[in-house]
Amino acid sequence: MMDERERLAEIQGILDELASRAAEGAVILVEGRRDKASLEALGVKGNIVMTSQKQLFNLAECVSRQHKDIIILSDWDVRGDEVARSAEAFLKSNCARPDVEIRRRLRLLTQKEIMDVESLYGYMERLKSQCITKQAGTRR
Repeated sequence: MMDERERLAEIQGILDELASRAAEGAVILVEGRRDKASLEALGVKGNIVMTSQKQLFNLAECVSRQHKDIIILSDWDVRGDEVARSAEAFLKSNCARPDVEIRRRLRLLTQKEIMDVESLYGYMERLKSQCITKQAGTRR
């Protein structure tokens, strides 16, 4: 079982990978405005597209025409699972190879605590705070 420090490091590694790929031109599909804001607050800048702004089929067609690296990062609740499945199917039907691995890894690391991308920033801040508190406690 992972402690807070290991979990924090693991999630930060995933976020660093996400930020790096976004900087290299990857498109990140999220469900809404708060998801986008959370990622940006975590340092992930770039082409973050909200699936709520267009019909998913049309969005997939448009995105797959213009981009090779597409990351699906919908929430890990029932609706998010549905969005991920549909987006993946639509993107594949347009000959794209969407990445759902980052979503899967984040879900595994956070699913007992949070269920959505918008909560990721707050969760990371809590983890950092817990690590600092524990570290201060061990120094005494």
